[in-house]
Formats: sequence, C-alpha cells, structure tokens
Amino acid sequence: MHQTVKGALGILIFFLALLLAALALQASIGGKRQLYLAIWAMVFLALITPITLIAIRHQIRLNRIKLIELFARSFQFVGVTPETRGAAYTDANVSFEFVKGKYFADLDMKDGNEPALSDVPRFPMMLHADWMLLICALPYMVLAGFGVFLLLAPLVEVINLDSRHAVGSWLWPSILGLGGSDLRIITNSDAFRVLHVNVVTVAAVAFSGAFVYTLRLLLRAVAVFDLSPITFLRAFAHILLSMLLAVVIYRVFPTGEEIIGFAAGAADAVRQVSGAPSIPATSPPPLGTDPTLGVRSIWLIVAFALGFVPDAALQYVLQKSGFTFKERYNELESHTKQVPLTIIDGIDSFIAFRLEEANIFDVQNLAAANPIMLHIESPYGIYQTIDWVAQAQLCTVTGPDRFLLLKTMNIRTIFDLERAVMPHVPDPPVPPGSSPPPTAADDVILAIGEVLVQDSNRDKTMRDRMLLGQAISAGRNGARAKPSVVETQHMVATMIDDLHVHRLRQIWKHIAEKLGVKNARL
Repeated sequence: MHQTVKGALGILIFFLALLLAALALQASIGGKRQLYLAIWAMVFLALITPITLIAIRHQIRLNRIKLIELFARSFQFVGVTPETRGAAYTDANVSFEFVKGKYFADLDMKDGNEPALSDVPRFPMMLHADWMLLICALPYMVLAGFGVFLLLAPLVEVINLDSRHAVGSWLWPSILGLGGSDLRIITNSDAFRVLHVNVVTVAAVAFSGAFVYTLRLLLRAVAVFDLSPITFLRAFAHILLSMLLAVVIYRVFPTGEEIIGFAAGAADAVRQVSGAPSIPATSPPPLGTDPTLGVRSIWLIVAFALGFVPDAALQYVLQKSGFTFKERYNELESHTKQVPLTIIDGIDSFIAFRLEEANIFDVQNLAAANPIMLHIESPYGIYQTIDWVAQAQLCTVTGPDRFLLLKTMNIRTIFDLERAVMPHVPDPPVPPGSSPPPTAADDVILAIGEVLVQDSNRDKTMRDRMLLGQAISAGRNGARAKPSVVETQHMVATMIDDLHVHRLRQIWKHIAEKLGVKNARL
C-alpha cells in the first residue's frame, strides 16, 4: 500500500510540474491568445504523450503476464524454480522461458525467486525501469516540444524580430540558418527576415515528418514491449538529424533546381520502362535564383520526406561534398527481393499490417519468430501462429515458387515436408545383395525431389552466372536429372536442420503431448 501511494504521488507531482511549466511559459510570453494553441499542443503532443506511452507499457506488461500464466497452465509448461534449477532444464521449454523472462527482465527481483504477476505493481511509475524511461525521454520531450511550438506558432510572431513579438524576439537568425549569406542580404532587413523565415519553415516541416516517424517508432516499440531508454534517445537523434540535414540541403539548393531535375529524370525513366512515350523536352519555366521569393512547394515535400529518411539525406550531403566512399554492391538486388507475408495461408494485407507491429515484415522474419511470443504479443491464437511459422519456414528454405508447387501436393508446412520425405516407418527387411523394392512413399519422395530442384527465373539466372550447372547432377544431354530418394532425403535433412525449426518442433511436440495421443485420430 505504501508503494502504491508513493507511486501515485509521484505521477501527480510530475503532471502538476508539467502544468505549472506550461502556465509559466504562457505567462512569460505575454499571455497572447494566439499562442495558446502552440503552447498546449506542445504540452499534449511532446510532454504528455511519452508519459502516456510509459503508462501503456506498464499495462501491457500486466496483461501479457496474465496471458503467459494462462498459457503455462493450459499446456503445463514447466518453469525453472530454485528447487528444480539443477534438473528443470530437461523439461523446461526454452522458448517459453524466453517469453516469460522478457516481461520480468527489468524488475527488481531477488535472486533465486521465481517471478510472478504479484511482483509487478498495479500502477505505473512505481518501478525504477519506468522512471529511467522517463529520464531518458527528457531530451526527446524538450526537442519535440520546441518543434511542435515552432510548427504551430503564428507566422506574425516568428517573422518579426523585435521585442514586441514573443517568438521572433528570441528566435533570431543563426549561423546555421543564414551564416555566409551575401552582404546585400544581411544588410537588407526585409530580405534578412524572409530568408530567416524560409529556413525556419524548412526546419519545422522536416520536424513534422520526423515527429510522425518517431511516434510510429514509439508505438511499435510499445506494442512489442520493446520501449527502452535507447528508443527515446534514438527518436531524439532522429529528429535532430532530420532538421539539421534539411536546413543544410536547403541552404545549398534553396530554389530546388537539382531536386526538380532529379524528379523529372526519374519520371521519364519510369515512362521508358513502362513503354509509355517520353514527354518532349521543353524549356522549363524560370526558377529564379533569389531565395527571397519564398520556399518553393517542392521543398515542403522534400523537407517532410527528409524527416522519414534522414539517412538518405546524409548520404546525399556526403556525396555532394565530394568525399569518396566504398560503393554498394547492387547488381544482385533484383535476385534478393523480400517475400511478402500474404503468401502465407491465413494472412491478408490487414493481418500483415498488424504483424508489422511485432517487427515481422517479410516471410523470413516470420520463419524465425517465436510462435509463443507472437501469440502473447498479438491477438492471434497459438495454433494459428504455429501454423504460420511452419509455413514461413517451408517458404524460406524452398523459395516462394517451389513453396507454391509443394502446396499443390498438400505439403504446406516444414513438418509436412519432413514427414513426407523422412517418414518414421521401418523399412522392410532386404535380402543381402539386393536393393529395396520401390514403394508408394518413394514415388512421393521422388515427386517432391523433382519440385525441390525446379528452377525459377532467379535460380536459373544465378546458376548460369555462377556456372553451377556442372555441380548438380545432369543427364547425357546436359538436362538436369531427377534426384533419387536418398538425394532428396539428404536435401530435406539439410534444409530442416536449423535452430528455429528445432524450436518450433519442440513447441509442437510439447503441445501435441498435452493434447494426448488419443486425440491424434477420430
């Protein structure tokens, strides 16, 4: 009870401090009504939002620990306790232990105690981990608050630099914004103010893009219980880098000539690839070289986009600076495309979007996922997540083309492939000096082996380029021979010998055992 009261008082004091800070800011700038929207939007979006995310994270912890305990009781998963620590690992499921440990790792637990739901306080901000998150979020909150205030502040308060205006009286032009400008511009007060507002506008629009990006980043981190102090520091660095790069690039290309030329060239290249006729070159309208004419509309789009992808902007600036860097090897990127999640049975575009919240963006991510973790952190059942992961593992090891061919043979998961090619049926005795007679199972294995060596366009191109045709058995006329039963079994044994396949098999066998052998057939 004492901890509950202490935590509640801490939350109340913090919110009161935010309220007093907002009121003090409002009073310090003269109490102008036109600034109220900017001030309270800053408080809500930049200050209250991170605190709300921390509170949501705590509630997610409570709810998922309840689901973990329900899951453990339903399927009798054995936990590692101090009494059974020496021998418990023979019965404990490693995947389940990892899921459970994720939600207890940052708690102040005594050594040797098995963590439980009772160890987690009912209300947020009662753990050291929550306060550490809040402390590390302060740089993000300050920068985001400044950006929101600047984005929504009235233009008349920004463009005028005298003491009568709340923003312009302290937000004077900086070296970054106007340093190195022509003397004729610096001595012209009107041009000086216009250029200053242009730079502030570009920085504010870049901030808006970066802020939206960081909100998505933070919400995704909360959804998978991955919100950490580093997440807030990364969000702070992302916003800062985006604003700086946008200002630097704008200072170099204030009228956007090169950006417009690049966009026109890219559009013409797309038309040529699609077979559409090219648009005849015409003399472009004069762009003007005087940045005092205002910020061109192309810059509003570019600045917002730079907020999402500051890494691309940084690479662009470094290239334009004349530095030489090691080039990226891009020749084979067309052969290494991501396989979408919608190729899996039961996953449509909406479910694929929901799975992105768990940092699963393509089939390989799903193949390596922990199905218990996916069940706990998503609204989907354990049997559904196991089936999805098993399908994704088959698609990953065979490739999407052969995966679809195997599905026509009713082989849709990695374990279907294992059972079909390596069935646990004893072979009949074979007389000495003779070969075993072919069976119906051999016919199935041979058909599967033929599918596994089928070439897609990507595989054929790669093998022709790397001259690997000789490394695979071929017939007299150079045509690839069908693999034998032994060769097919060797291929499959190699394909399924992977750690995430072993983990999935362990979970599968554990749940199947709890369901009972009598339920294996009707």
